[in-house]
Amino acid sequence: MLRSLGSVFGCFALAILLVEIGVIKLPMPHPAHDYHIHKWPKEAPWLPRAPDDSIIYPVLQQHALRLFEGQLANVETVTVDPQTGSLLLPDKWGDIHIADLLPDGTYALQPRPMAQLGPGRILGNRLDADGNLILCDVLKGLLRLNTTTGALESLSSRVSSSSQLTPDTPVFYANSLDIAANGSVYFTSSSDILPARARDGSYDTGFAWVLNNFRGIPRGRVLVYHPHTRQTHVVAAGFYYSDGIVVSEDGSYLLVVETDALRVVKIWLRGEKAGQREIVVDSLPGLPAGLSKASDGNYWVSMTVPVPPYSRYLSPILLRAFISWSPRSWRPPVKVWGAVLKISPEGEMLQLLLDPDGSRVATASAATEHNGRLFLGSIMGGPFVSFVNLAGIQHHTANATNSAGAKAAASKASNWGRVGGWSLHEQQDLWGQRATGRTRKL
Repeated sequence: MLRSLGSVFGCFALAILLVEIGVIKLPMPHPAHDYHIHKWPKEAPWLPRAPDDSIIYPVLQQHALRLFEGQLANVETVTVDPQTGSLLLPDKWGDIHIADLLPDGTYALQPRPMAQLGPGRILGNRLDADGNLILCDVLKGLLRLNTTTGALESLSSRVSSSSQLTPDTPVFYANSLDIAANGSVYFTSSSDILPARARDGSYDTGFAWVLNNFRGIPRGRVLVYHPHTRQTHVVAAGFYYSDGIVVSEDGSYLLVVETDALRVVKIWLRGEKAGQREIVVDSLPGLPAGLSKASDGNYWVSMTVPVPPYSRYLSPILLRAFISWSPRSWRPPVKVWGAVLKISPEGEMLQLLLDPDGSRVATASAATEHNGRLFLGSIMGGPFVSFVNLAGIQHHTANATNSAGAKAAASKASNWGRVGGWSLHEQQDLWGQRATGRTRKL
């Protein structure tokens, strides 16, 4: 009997070893059914570091406002028309909503969408110099919507054969974009795992991200579409989920969010360093998503959720395979918060604005600053978008910085372990709170 048990245990241990060294390859569920799970790189799992209390301000909970609650469905990116101040709001169903800016500074959502784009999922979007809306669709690639006529045009769904990197390959999972002064559109392709439809009929980008992360290899790319030649070239490849992107004012470099690696990377486009990459900031305190310019020359990094505390234990391939194939009800719930981090061009963390429980801002996926207001999308936090008047926040942070007593109070109130950290004990509590709707399944 003992000998039989020993043989079983030995076979099991051998199987685990063969899985971990890659001899036995474990398949993944749909929509990643064509792939298998790989061993993570040596530097993974990437873990966050707690930010200094001096930059943490839980002010979104007090100062942010929700807009159009119950009238929108998970708008990732809010785009502002610089001429009229109107908001363009693409939701998860492909509806492009318009909200008009009223004389009193409030907004009125138009009763009908401006356009309906069909199957897919719109993520990043920006207006070009001609007033057209350029969009990233996870299924269709890079699109252009004429905001006057409603005509939709495909700009790029495939890398051109003239590209030096990965030529003549599909553009999968187009995510975020920025437009250079010469009209070139730089955009990210986060993964080659396309989202499948969820039970509600929308495309489940969250589960596609989980599968991409668990797969364990870098398939994210950065691309550029040249409107004058209609060519699409790959600028750089090999990212662990490339997401938010910004072109520098002089066009000499890009900043790119690498979500799974918790960092922002610089890619040089010109000069002696052309083609080289540098890490601008890493070990970010949350999962970074969007990246945009701030009016003071710095950058906003939106962070959808805190980094789960169990991330450090996910290196074994068998464990990642088990979670990938498990029913949704078995997957660990996710803590909801609202967070946006301001960083300098050199990568210094300057301000972390928080809504610790997601009551005003939830799962902020992109930040857009315009005329003193910061608009925040919500990729899975709820049927609304949020905005905050930065003047009120600047007044709050200035008082906290200039007053020793206020600063001490702010530091105490914003203790990271209480407002932003995520412990294993809290994870246990989240299991019990799942029925309240304050958690999200992976």
